[in-house]
Amino acid sequence: MNKVYSVSNVNKYIKMMFDKDPLLIDIAIKGEITNFKAHYTGHLYFTLKDNASTIKCVMFKGYASLNKFAPKDGDSVIITGSISSFERDGVYQVYVKTISLDGQGDLYLKYEELKEKLKNEGLFNPEYKKKIPFLPRRVGVITSKTGAVIRDIINVSTRRYNNVNLLIYPAAVQGVNTAETVINGIEVFNNMENKVDVIIIARGGGSFEDLFGFNDENLARTIFKSKIPIVSAVGHETDFTICDFVSDLRAPTPSAAAELVYPSKLELISNINNLKLRLNRAIQVTLDKRKQSLKNITADRLQKTPQSIIQKYTMIVDSNIKTMENIIKNRYNNLMKEYTKNIALLDSYSPLKTLARGYSVVTLTKTNKIIKSKEDVSKDDVINIKLSDGQIEASVI
Repeated sequence: MNKVYSVSNVNKYIKMMFDKDPLLIDIAIKGEITNFKAHYTGHLYFTLKDNASTIKCVMFKGYASLNKFAPKDGDSVIITGSISSFERDGVYQVYVKTISLDGQGDLYLKYEELKEKLKNEGLFNPEYKKKIPFLPRRVGVITSKTGAVIRDIINVSTRRYNNVNLLIYPAAVQGVNTAETVINGIEVFNNMENKVDVIIIARGGGSFEDLFGFNDENLARTIFKSKIPIVSAVGHETDFTICDFVSDLRAPTPSAAAELVYPSKLELISNINNLKLRLNRAIQVTLDKRKQSLKNITADRLQKTPQSIIQKYTMIVDSNIKTMENIIKNRYNNLMKEYTKNIALLDSYSPLKTLARGYSVVTLTKTNKIIKSKEDVSKDDVINIKLSDGQIEASVI
Protein backbone atom coordinates (compact mmCIF):
# COMPACT_ATOMS: atom_id res chain seq x y z
CA MET A 1 0.00 0.00 0.00
CA ASN A 2 1.26 3.49 -0.90
CA LYS A 3 2.23 5.87 1.90
CA VAL A 4 -0.62 8.14 2.98
CA TYR A 5 0.09 11.91 3.20
CA SER A 6 -1.86 14.68 4.84
CA VAL A 7 -3.32 17.49 2.77
CA SER A 8 -0.90 19.95 4.36
CA ASN A 9 2.09 17.76 3.41
CA VAL A 10 0.93 17.55 -0.19
CA ASN A 11 0.36 21.30 -0.47
CA LYS A 12 3.72 22.01 1.13
CA TYR A 13 5.46 19.65 -1.29
CA ILE A 14 3.74 21.23 -4.31
CA LYS A 15 4.78 24.71 -3.12
CA MET A 16 8.37 23.49 -2.73
CA MET A 17 8.33 22.16 -6.30
CA PHE A 18 7.05 25.53 -7.60
CA ASP A 19 9.69 27.44 -5.66
CA LYS A 20 12.50 25.23 -7.03
CA ASP A 21 11.58 25.67 -10.69
CA PRO A 22 13.85 28.41 -12.19
CA LEU A 23 11.32 29.15 -14.94
CA LEU A 24 8.57 29.90 -12.43
CA ILE A 25 10.74 31.98 -10.07
CA ASP A 26 11.08 34.82 -12.60
CA ILE A 27 8.53 34.72 -15.39
CA ALA A 28 6.83 37.19 -17.74
CA ILE A 29 3.24 36.52 -18.81
CA LYS A 30 1.05 38.30 -21.34
CA GLY A 31 -2.75 38.39 -21.09
CA GLU A 32 -5.90 40.38 -20.46
CA ILE A 33 -6.95 41.51 -16.98
CA THR A 34 -10.32 40.37 -15.66
CA ASN A 35 -11.99 40.27 -12.22
CA PHE A 36 -9.75 43.12 -11.09
CA LYS A 37 -10.09 44.19 -7.43
CA ALA A 38 -8.08 46.79 -5.53
CA HIS A 39 -8.24 45.80 -1.85
CA TYR A 40 -8.43 48.51 0.82
CA THR A 41 -5.08 47.20 2.16
CA GLY A 42 -3.41 48.26 -1.09
CA HIS A 43 -3.06 44.75 -2.53
CA LEU A 44 -4.30 44.08 -6.08
CA TYR A 45 -6.13 40.87 -7.02
CA PHE A 46 -7.02 39.94 -10.59
CA THR A 47 -7.13 37.15 -13.15
CA LEU A 48 -5.03 37.05 -16.31
CA LYS A 49 -6.64 35.35 -19.29
CA ASP A 50 -6.12 34.55 -22.95
CA ASN A 51 -8.36 32.80 -25.45
CA ALA A 52 -8.03 29.40 -23.74
CA SER A 53 -7.01 29.75 -20.07
CA THR A 54 -6.92 31.87 -16.94
CA ILE A 55 -4.49 32.23 -14.06
CA LYS A 56 -4.97 33.99 -10.72
CA CYS A 57 -2.65 36.87 -9.81
CA VAL A 58 -1.90 38.92 -6.71
CA MET A 59 0.23 42.08 -6.48
CA PHE A 60 1.07 43.06 -2.93
CA LYS A 61 1.01 46.67 -1.75
CA GLY A 62 4.80 47.12 -1.82
CA TYR A 63 4.99 46.40 -5.56
CA ALA A 64 1.59 47.97 -6.37
CA SER A 65 2.70 51.33 -4.95
CA LEU A 66 5.53 51.42 -7.51
CA ASN A 67 3.19 50.83 -10.43
CA LYS A 68 3.06 53.66 -12.98
CA PHE A 69 -0.55 53.27 -14.08
CA ALA A 70 -3.88 52.08 -12.70
CA PRO A 71 -4.75 48.68 -14.18
CA LYS A 72 -8.37 47.79 -14.90
CA ASP A 73 -10.50 45.07 -16.44
CA GLY A 74 -9.87 44.69 -20.17
CA ASP A 75 -6.28 45.96 -20.12
CA SER A 76 -3.88 43.87 -22.22
CA VAL A 77 -0.75 43.69 -20.06
CA ILE A 78 2.59 42.02 -19.52
CA ILE A 79 3.32 41.03 -15.93
CA THR A 80 6.52 39.78 -14.32
CA GLY A 81 6.84 37.85 -11.07
CA SER A 82 6.90 34.32 -9.71
CA ILE A 83 4.42 31.46 -9.69
CA SER A 84 3.92 29.62 -6.43
CA SER A 85 1.32 27.68 -4.49
CA PHE A 86 -0.83 29.08 -1.70
CA GLU A 87 -0.59 26.22 0.81
CA ARG A 88 -3.78 26.87 2.73
CA ASP A 89 -6.08 26.64 -0.30
CA GLY A 90 -3.93 24.38 -2.45
CA VAL A 91 -4.08 26.75 -5.44
CA TYR A 92 -1.29 28.29 -7.45
CA GLN A 93 -1.11 31.90 -8.54
CA VAL A 94 1.24 34.52 -9.91
CA TYR A 95 2.87 36.82 -7.36
CA VAL A 96 3.24 39.93 -9.54
CA LYS A 97 6.17 42.35 -9.23
CA THR A 98 5.66 44.58 -12.28
CA ILE A 99 2.83 45.23 -14.70
CA SER A 100 2.86 47.21 -17.96
CA LEU A 101 0.49 47.68 -20.86
CA ASP A 102 1.13 45.30 -23.72
CA GLY A 103 2.29 47.03 -26.91
CA GLN A 104 3.24 50.23 -25.04
CA GLY A 105 5.33 49.10 -22.16
CA ASP A 106 8.34 51.40 -21.83
CA LEU A 107 6.67 54.21 -23.78
CA TYR A 108 3.76 54.31 -21.35
CA LEU A 109 6.11 54.28 -18.36
CA LYS A 110 8.04 57.21 -19.85
CA TYR A 111 4.75 59.01 -20.42
CA GLU A 112 3.65 58.49 -16.81
CA GLU A 113 7.04 59.51 -15.42
CA LEU A 114 7.10 62.73 -17.46
CA LYS A 115 3.48 63.47 -16.59
CA GLU A 116 4.20 63.08 -12.86
CA LYS A 117 7.36 65.21 -13.11
CA LEU A 118 5.68 68.12 -14.89
CA LYS A 119 2.65 67.90 -12.63
CA ASN A 120 4.87 68.20 -9.54
CA GLU A 121 6.57 71.25 -11.10
CA GLY A 122 3.15 72.92 -11.47
CA LEU A 123 2.99 73.06 -15.28
CA PHE A 124 -0.57 71.70 -15.20
CA ASN A 125 -1.87 74.06 -12.48
CA PRO A 126 -5.09 75.94 -13.36
CA GLU A 127 -3.72 79.29 -12.16
CA TYR A 128 -1.21 79.30 -15.03
CA LYS A 129 -3.84 78.72 -17.72
CA LYS A 130 -4.31 81.74 -20.00
CA LYS A 131 -7.81 82.77 -21.02
CA ILE A 132 -8.83 82.10 -24.62
CA PRO A 133 -9.76 85.48 -26.18
CA PHE A 134 -13.29 86.12 -27.35
CA LEU A 135 -13.56 86.70 -31.13
CA PRO A 136 -9.84 86.38 -31.96
CA ARG A 137 -8.72 88.48 -34.92
CA ARG A 138 -6.07 85.98 -35.98
CA VAL A 139 -5.65 82.28 -35.18
CA GLY A 140 -2.52 80.24 -35.72
CA VAL A 141 -2.95 76.54 -36.48
CA ILE A 142 -0.06 74.08 -36.12
CA THR A 143 -0.88 70.85 -37.95
CA SER A 144 -0.18 68.86 -41.08
CA LYS A 145 -0.70 70.92 -44.23
CA THR A 146 -2.59 68.02 -45.79
CA GLY A 147 -5.31 65.75 -44.49
CA ALA A 148 -8.74 65.97 -42.91
CA VAL A 149 -7.69 67.93 -39.80
CA ILE A 150 -6.89 71.21 -41.51
CA ARG A 151 -9.97 70.92 -43.74
CA ASP A 152 -12.19 70.31 -40.69
CA ILE A 153 -10.79 73.33 -38.86
CA ILE A 154 -11.26 75.58 -41.89
CA ASN A 155 -14.79 74.31 -42.57
CA VAL A 156 -15.97 74.59 -38.96
CA SER A 157 -14.34 78.01 -38.46
CA THR A 158 -15.78 79.58 -41.62
CA ARG A 159 -19.20 78.06 -40.99
CA ARG A 160 -19.36 79.52 -37.49
CA TYR A 161 -17.74 82.88 -38.25
CA ASN A 162 -17.10 83.84 -41.86
CA ASN A 163 -14.62 86.62 -41.02
CA VAL A 164 -11.91 84.19 -39.92
CA ASN A 165 -8.21 84.83 -40.30
CA LEU A 166 -6.35 81.51 -40.07
CA LEU A 167 -2.58 81.25 -40.35
CA ILE A 168 -1.36 77.67 -40.92
CA TYR A 169 2.07 76.47 -39.81
CA PRO A 170 2.76 73.06 -41.43
CA ALA A 171 4.20 70.59 -38.92
CA ALA A 172 5.00 66.91 -38.69
CA VAL A 173 2.32 65.41 -36.45
CA GLN A 174 3.79 61.89 -36.36
CA GLY A 175 7.31 60.53 -36.08
CA VAL A 176 10.58 61.66 -34.53
CA ASN A 177 10.29 65.27 -35.79
CA THR A 178 6.85 65.91 -34.27
CA ALA A 179 7.93 67.79 -31.15
CA GLU A 180 10.62 69.79 -32.97
CA THR A 181 8.31 71.09 -35.70
CA VAL A 182 5.50 71.92 -33.27
CA ILE A 183 7.98 73.81 -31.07
CA ASN A 184 9.15 75.77 -34.12
CA GLY A 185 5.55 76.67 -34.96
CA ILE A 186 4.89 77.97 -31.43
CA GLU A 187 8.07 80.07 -31.49
CA VAL A 188 7.28 81.48 -34.96
CA PHE A 189 3.82 82.61 -33.86
CA ASN A 190 5.18 84.11 -30.61
CA ASN A 191 7.90 86.02 -32.45
CA MET A 192 5.69 87.47 -35.19
CA GLU A 193 5.35 91.24 -35.19
CA ASN A 194 1.62 90.98 -35.77
CA LYS A 195 1.02 88.12 -33.35
CA VAL A 196 -1.88 85.74 -33.50
CA ASP A 197 -4.40 85.83 -30.65
CA VAL A 198 -4.58 82.08 -30.06
CA ILE A 199 -2.76 78.94 -31.27
CA ILE A 200 -4.38 75.58 -32.07
CA ILE A 201 -2.18 72.46 -32.04
CA ALA A 202 -4.15 69.81 -33.93
CA ARG A 203 -3.82 66.19 -35.02
CA GLY A 204 -6.30 63.43 -35.80
CA GLY A 205 -6.67 60.21 -33.83
CA GLY A 206 -4.14 57.42 -33.71
CA SER A 207 -2.46 54.82 -31.54
CA PHE A 208 -0.51 55.65 -28.41
CA GLU A 209 2.73 55.34 -30.38
CA ASP A 210 1.41 57.63 -33.15
CA LEU A 211 0.64 60.37 -30.62
CA PHE A 212 3.80 59.92 -28.56
CA GLY A 213 5.56 62.86 -30.22
CA PHE A 214 3.20 65.13 -28.26
CA ASN A 215 4.52 63.65 -24.98
CA ASP A 216 7.82 65.52 -25.28
CA GLU A 217 9.27 67.47 -22.33
CA ASN A 218 10.70 70.30 -24.46
CA LEU A 219 7.38 70.71 -26.22
CA ALA A 220 5.56 70.85 -22.88
CA ARG A 221 7.89 73.56 -21.57
CA THR A 222 7.56 75.57 -24.80
CA ILE A 223 3.76 75.46 -24.53
CA PHE A 224 3.97 76.55 -20.89
CA LYS A 225 6.23 79.52 -21.75
CA SER A 226 4.12 80.68 -24.72
CA LYS A 227 2.75 84.19 -24.32
CA ILE A 228 -0.11 83.26 -26.63
CA PRO A 229 -2.85 80.98 -25.25
CA ILE A 230 -2.75 77.49 -26.78
CA VAL A 231 -5.59 75.05 -27.46
CA SER A 232 -4.57 71.39 -27.72
CA ALA A 233 -6.64 69.23 -30.08
CA VAL A 234 -4.53 66.09 -30.40
CA GLY A 235 -6.22 62.77 -31.13
CA HIS A 236 -9.76 61.72 -30.26
CA GLU A 237 -11.73 62.50 -27.11
CA THR A 238 -10.32 59.45 -25.26
CA ASP A 239 -6.69 60.26 -26.16
CA PHE A 240 -4.63 62.25 -23.65
CA THR A 241 -1.12 63.60 -24.18
CA ILE A 242 1.24 65.80 -22.16
CA CYS A 243 0.40 68.51 -24.69
CA ASP A 244 -3.25 68.38 -23.50
CA PHE A 245 -2.35 68.76 -19.83
CA VAL A 246 0.02 71.72 -20.21
CA SER A 247 -2.02 73.69 -22.79
CA ASP A 248 -4.39 76.42 -21.71
CA LEU A 249 -7.41 74.53 -23.05
CA ARG A 250 -7.98 70.97 -24.29
CA ALA A 251 -10.40 70.24 -27.11
CA PRO A 252 -11.62 66.66 -27.62
CA THR A 253 -11.17 66.94 -31.41
CA PRO A 254 -9.74 69.44 -33.94
CA SER A 255 -13.29 70.37 -35.01
CA ALA A 256 -14.20 71.03 -31.38
CA ALA A 257 -11.12 73.26 -31.10
CA ALA A 258 -12.44 75.45 -33.91
CA GLU A 259 -15.83 75.63 -32.15
CA LEU A 260 -14.17 76.64 -28.87
CA VAL A 261 -12.07 79.36 -30.52
CA TYR A 262 -14.69 80.82 -32.87
CA PRO A 263 -18.19 81.58 -31.56
CA SER A 264 -21.15 81.09 -33.86
CA LYS A 265 -21.96 84.33 -35.65
CA LEU A 266 -25.65 83.41 -35.81
CA GLU A 267 -25.68 82.75 -32.08
CA LEU A 268 -23.95 86.07 -31.44
CA ILE A 269 -26.52 87.92 -33.53
CA SER A 270 -29.33 86.08 -31.77
CA ASN A 271 -27.84 86.91 -28.35
CA ILE A 272 -27.43 90.57 -29.36
CA ASN A 273 -31.06 90.74 -30.48
CA ASN A 274 -32.20 89.12 -27.23
CA LEU A 275 -30.12 91.57 -25.21
CA LYS A 276 -31.51 94.45 -27.26
CA LEU A 277 -35.07 93.26 -26.58
CA ARG A 278 -34.34 92.89 -22.86
CA LEU A 279 -32.72 96.34 -22.79
CA ASN A 280 -35.76 97.94 -24.48
CA ARG A 281 -38.07 96.22 -21.99
CA ALA A 282 -35.93 97.37 -19.09
CA ILE A 283 -35.93 100.96 -20.41
CA GLN A 284 -39.73 100.89 -20.82
CA VAL A 285 -40.22 99.55 -17.29
CA THR A 286 -37.89 102.24 -15.94
CA LEU A 287 -39.76 104.98 -17.84
CA ASP A 288 -43.10 103.71 -16.51
CA LYS A 289 -41.76 103.79 -12.97
CA ARG A 290 -40.41 107.32 -13.44
CA LYS A 291 -43.75 108.50 -14.86
CA GLN A 292 -45.60 107.06 -11.87
CA SER A 293 -43.11 108.67 -9.52
CA LEU A 294 -43.66 112.03 -11.26
CA LYS A 295 -47.43 111.68 -10.84
CA ASN A 296 -46.98 110.90 -7.17
CA ILE A 297 -44.69 113.90 -6.70
CA THR A 298 -47.16 116.20 -8.53
CA ALA A 299 -50.07 114.98 -6.43
CA ASP A 300 -48.01 115.42 -3.28
CA ARG A 301 -47.13 119.01 -4.20
CA LEU A 302 -50.80 119.88 -4.75
CA GLN A 303 -51.43 118.72 -1.20
CA LYS A 304 -48.71 121.09 0.06
CA THR A 305 -50.25 124.49 -0.99
CA PRO A 306 -50.64 127.11 1.86
CA GLN A 307 -54.40 126.65 1.99
CA SER A 308 -54.14 122.85 2.16
CA ILE A 309 -51.46 123.14 4.84
CA ILE A 310 -53.66 125.51 6.93
CA GLN A 311 -56.65 123.21 6.52
CA LYS A 312 -54.52 120.27 7.49
CA TYR A 313 -53.26 121.88 10.71
CA THR A 314 -56.73 123.32 11.50
CA MET A 315 -58.08 119.79 11.48
CA ILE A 316 -55.18 118.70 13.66
CA VAL A 317 -55.90 121.55 16.18
CA ASP A 318 -59.63 120.72 16.22
CA SER A 319 -58.82 117.11 16.80
CA ASN A 320 -56.42 117.99 19.63
CA ILE A 321 -59.02 120.31 21.26
CA LYS A 322 -61.62 117.60 21.10
CA THR A 323 -59.18 115.18 22.64
CA MET A 324 -58.30 117.62 25.46
CA GLU A 325 -62.01 118.30 26.18
CA ASN A 326 -62.62 114.60 26.49
CA ILE A 327 -59.64 114.22 28.79
CA ILE A 328 -60.76 117.17 31.03
CA LYS A 329 -64.36 115.94 31.10
CA ASN A 330 -63.32 112.45 32.08
CA ARG A 331 -60.97 113.84 34.72
CA TYR A 332 -63.74 116.10 36.14
CA ASN A 333 -66.20 113.22 36.33
CA ASN A 334 -63.67 111.04 38.09
CA LEU A 335 -62.90 113.80 40.63
CA MET A 336 -66.61 114.43 41.28
CA LYS A 337 -67.18 110.77 41.95
CA GLU A 338 -64.26 110.74 44.34
CA TYR A 339 -65.48 113.99 46.06
CA THR A 340 -69.02 112.64 46.53
CA LYS A 341 -67.61 109.43 47.93
CA ASN A 342 -65.43 111.34 50.43
CA ILE A 343 -68.33 113.64 51.51
CA ALA A 344 -70.48 110.62 52.21
CA LEU A 345 -67.68 109.04 54.16
CA LEU A 346 -67.09 112.22 56.22
CA ASP A 347 -70.84 112.58 56.88
CA SER A 348 -70.99 109.04 58.20
CA TYR A 349 -68.29 109.93 60.71
CA SER A 350 -69.99 113.30 61.77
CA PRO A 351 -70.86 113.71 65.56
CA LEU A 352 -74.19 115.19 64.50
CA LYS A 353 -75.18 111.83 63.06
CA THR A 354 -74.47 110.30 66.46
CA LEU A 355 -76.54 112.96 68.28
CA ALA A 356 -79.43 112.36 65.91
CA ARG A 357 -79.57 108.78 67.10
CA GLY A 358 -80.36 110.04 70.75
CA TYR A 359 -76.87 110.61 72.08
CA SER A 360 -75.63 113.91 73.60
CA VAL A 361 -72.34 115.59 74.40
CA VAL A 362 -71.84 116.92 77.96
CA THR A 363 -69.15 119.55 78.68
CA LEU A 364 -68.15 121.72 81.64
CA THR A 365 -69.37 125.20 80.90
CA LYS A 366 -66.38 127.01 82.28
CA THR A 367 -63.74 124.86 80.54
CA ASN A 368 -65.76 123.40 77.66
CA LYS A 369 -64.09 120.08 78.53
CA ILE A 370 -66.02 116.97 77.54
CA ILE A 371 -67.18 114.99 80.56
CA LYS A 372 -66.31 111.36 80.09
CA SER A 373 -66.65 110.20 83.74
CA LYS A 374 -68.55 111.16 86.86
CA GLU A 375 -65.23 112.00 88.39
CA ASP A 376 -64.90 114.88 85.95
CA VAL A 377 -67.61 116.95 87.77
CA SER A 378 -68.36 118.25 91.28
CA LYS A 379 -71.46 119.43 93.06
CA ASP A 380 -72.86 122.77 91.76
CA ASP A 381 -70.74 122.54 88.55
CA VAL A 382 -72.53 124.09 85.61
CA ILE A 383 -72.62 121.75 82.67
CA ASN A 384 -73.74 122.08 79.01
CA ILE A 385 -75.71 119.28 77.39
CA LYS A 386 -75.58 119.40 73.56
CA LEU A 387 -78.41 117.61 71.79
CA SER A 388 -79.20 117.20 68.10
CA ASP A 389 -81.70 120.07 68.17
CA GLY A 390 -80.13 122.42 70.75
CA GLN A 391 -78.39 122.82 74.15
CA ILE A 392 -79.42 122.62 77.84
CA GLU A 393 -77.71 124.40 80.70
CA ALA A 394 -77.82 122.36 83.96
CA SER A 395 -76.27 122.22 87.43
CA VAL A 396 -74.87 119.19 89.21
CA ILE A 397 -76.67 118.45 92.51
